[in-house]
Amino acid sequence: MLDEMEFFRVSKNVWGQEMLLGVSWDLLWVPVAAAVAVIVLHQLARLISRRS
Repeated sequence: MLDEMEFFRVSKNVWGQEMLLGVSWDLLWVPVAAAVAVIVLHQLARLISRRS
C-alpha cells in the first residue's frame, strides 16, 4: 500500500486558522528539469534561426 505523500505541511494557529509551515522537497526536480528544458530548447531555436 502506498503512503500518502505530503506536499505541504500545515498547522493551526491559536485562532484555529491553517498556517503553511513548509513544502516538500520531493518534487524539486520538476521545476529544475523544466528550466533546463526551456534553456536547451531556447538555445536550439537560436542555433536554427542563425543558420537560416
